[in-house]
Order: sequence, then C-alpha cells, then structure tokens
Amino acid sequence: MACTSGFSLASCEDEHVDAATSGAQTETRPAARRRRHSIFMPRRKSLVNQFIEGEEGLLLKMDQILSELERRLEAWESYGELKLDSSISAALTTLEAVRTRCSQASEDVMGAGRRRLHIMVETLEAGYQEAMAAAESLHEKAKVGIELLDTMLQDIEDQAAKLREQGLVNAAGTLMDELMDEGLRVMDEGIDRAIRAAESLEDKVQRAIARAREHGLLRYEDLPEPWRINSHIVKGYRFSETKVACVKSAFWFSNELVNIWSHAIGFLVVLAIAFYFYPTSTNFSLSTNSDVFVAAIFFFAACQCLVCSTIWHTMNSVADANLVSMFACVDYTGISLLIAASIMTTEYTAFYCEPTSRWIYMITTAILGVGGVILPWNPGFNGQHMAWARVAFYVGLGATGFLPMLQIWYTRGSDDVWAAYSPILESILVYLVGAFVYASKVPERWCPGVFDYVGGSHNLWHIAVLGGILFHYSAMQEFFSHAFSRAQDGCPMY
Repeated sequence: MACTSGFSLASCEDEHVDAATSGAQTETRPAARRRRHSIFMPRRKSLVNQFIEGEEGLLLKMDQILSELERRLEAWESYGELKLDSSISAALTTLEAVRTRCSQASEDVMGAGRRRLHIMVETLEAGYQEAMAAAESLHEKAKVGIELLDTMLQDIEDQAAKLREQGLVNAAGTLMDELMDEGLRVMDEGIDRAIRAAESLEDKVQRAIARAREHGLLRYEDLPEPWRINSHIVKGYRFSETKVACVKSAFWFSNELVNIWSHAIGFLVVLAIAFYFYPTSTNFSLSTNSDVFVAAIFFFAACQCLVCSTIWHTMNSVADANLVSMFACVDYTGISLLIAASIMTTEYTAFYCEPTSRWIYMITTAILGVGGVILPWNPGFNGQHMAWARVAFYVGLGATGFLPMLQIWYTRGSDDVWAAYSPILESILVYLVGAFVYASKVPERWCPGVFDYVGGSHNLWHIAVLGGILFHYSAMQEFFSHAFSRAQDGCPMY
C-alpha cells in the first residue's frame, strides 16, 4: 500500500472492549497510544466504558458514535482510494452502510433516535450475526453494536497508521528513485554534450586540415579551439595532419619560424660554449671535478630547455589535441630545469667554503625543480588564461635563489652579498623583461596582425631566454673566480 499523505486517525487513551471485525468473536484490545498530527479530535474514553444505563443514555451514546463515525468516514474518503486488507474493507463497508441508513432517519421526525438505533442493530446483524447473536434484547444488542462500531473505528485507525508509515517509506523510495533518475538524466546529457563536442572538434580539425592543404597557412579564426593561443597573432598558422608534416613545416615562413630557429640555433651556441669556450677558459683549469660537474648541470639544463622549446614550437601544429598538450608540457619542463640549475650554480659558488649550507640549499632547489617538472603536466597549467600564473610560478621559483643572500649578509656582510650575486643581475633582468613581454602579449596587442611573423612577444621571449642563458654563463665564470679567490685561504671544497 502506497501513500504519502499525512492523514491519521486519532486513538483512544484507555482500554476498551474490542470486537473482532470478522464477526467471529469479541475480545479485549490493549489501549492504543495517542498518535501525533491526527486530523481528528481524540476520543476521551471508550464509549462502552462511559455507557449510561437506560434508554436515554443508550441513545446519547449512539448519537456520539454516529457523529464520530460520520467525521471519520469523511476524513477517510478524503484520503483517496487505497489498497486495504479484506477485513478492513468489510468493516469499512459496514460503517458506510450504518452511516447511510442512519442518516435517512430525519431528526425532525418523532422517534428518530429509536429508528436509528433499530437501523444500526439491523445493519450490524446483517454482517455480524455471530457477534450480535449473544445479545437477546434490543438494549443489549445496541450495547454490542456500539462496541462493534467502536472496534471497527479503532481497526481503521490502526490501518491508517500503517498506511502512513508505509507511505513515508514509499515516499522516501520514490524520492530516491526520482533523484537517481535525475542524476542519470544529467549524466546522460553530459555524455551527449561531450560526444557532440568531440564530434564538433573533430569536424573543425578536419576542416582545418582541408583548408591547410588548400592554402598552406591558416588564420587564427580557422584554427580549432585548442590551437588558439594568442588572438593578436592573426595569420601565418601551420596545421599539420602528421608529426612528419610538422617537422617539414618547420622550414616554412610561418609565425613559428623565428620561435623554432631562435632556440635551435641557440642550442648550437650553448653546445659550442660547453665543449669549446668553457674548457679553454682559465676557470676550467682551476676547477675540481665537483666544479666541472656543477657547470655541466647548467649546460645540460640550458641545452635541454632550448631543445624542448624547439620541439614544442615545431610540433604545436599537429592535428591532435592530446599531442599538443603533451608537447607544451615538455616545453615547461625544460624551463623548470633551467631555472633550478641556474640557481644551483649560484648556491654552489656562494657557499663554496660552507659545504653544509651549500648542499642544503642545492638539495632544496633540486626538489623545487622536480616540482616544477611535475606541475606542467597538470592540464589546467597550460591554459591560455594561466599565462600570468605560469610567469608567477617561474619567477617565484627563481626568487628562491635569493634566500641564501640573507645568510651571507648575516655571516659575511653586505660586501660579500654584492660580490656573490651582482654578476647575475643582467641575466635576471633579461629574464624578467622577457617574461613580462610574454605574459602581456606586447607588442602584438597594440597592433594585431603587424607582428605575426617577426617581432611578436613570443619571439622576444625566446631572445630573452637565450640572452639570459648567455648572461648566466658569464656570471657563472665570475662566480667561480670569486669562489676560487676565497678558497686560496684553504676552505673545504667538498
């Protein structure tokens, strides 16, 4: 039985005599506890226990039971159609018959009370002969009839309570089903939207490929969404169907030509420094194996950064969004390693005679560098809207290299701070200016379309990165010269 209404029947407070609704026999029922939120007025006591001897009292009790019967049946009817137990259905039918027939005896007719008494007894005898047979006189049958009506009302009240409890359970189940259905519907709609978006992206990719085959280079609005990085660069975009086609397009005059070859040539320059100019320098002849190893870390990180950048700008035109994202992460990984390695060279030489502090700072920087390698592989890090966040992260990573300055100033004085860090100021300045230009998209922001091929913010950023590497190499040579001069007094070098 399912229902959700708050309907309930009031109960008796005290014990009363109960007759079985099947008509088989009567028996004593325990007192029913009062239920809250009932829509009926609670009965004060069992009508039978309040029975007043004599015809007048009997008629009074009958009027009370009929009045209560009318009230309860009206409430029950407002409850709607319900699936009831067979015994309750039979009792309800009898109660309705009693109400209908008794209501036909008009109050204006003389002796209407006695007529209703006779009608009540006759109606109950028709359905409950065994229960009524024990009484002989009309007076006794009226008593039994009132008890029987009282019992029927109590049984209906119990049934209403069960219906209410079951209704709450069913309502909770129905609500849960509705929530599950709604959740499944939303999920299905989300999947459908994702499928449509994927299909739409694939259609745009295919159209871009077809247009690139026809025209060679594309305009910004021709690109699918994931390939749109800088709206101020209007034209000159490559869009390649395969990775091999990307490599071939690196030799085209496109808006990536300067970006690709500035760092490809820069890579060759750093290799020349690492394998020719540095080994022939004075500092190299004075260096220990540890000194050469630290310098090698810097050269490796610089080369790796330039190679990763060249790969990214060569492959960012491939018609595969997942590959584009992966190559972008490769580029950011190279930047993280370069910054960490540059900081480690300053820490190594600044604490050349303080091995404990030296290794603590270098290990800390190495850990941060590893974090900088991992972070770019977070999908949100590569978004167009995260340009300033990326700049802030790398500037923050670089700023950690200045923390040792406090220790040097405290232990050795401000002159040593200047001697240890002044050589790197040129490199830092170039990096900062380049980072600002990159994030602000200047100058193409001021003149969209004018700097599409040469002179755009990313071109300037690449020149700044290469310049920062070269300036840092020059600073590193001064770092080692200063460290070697301090080591002449015999400080530990391990």
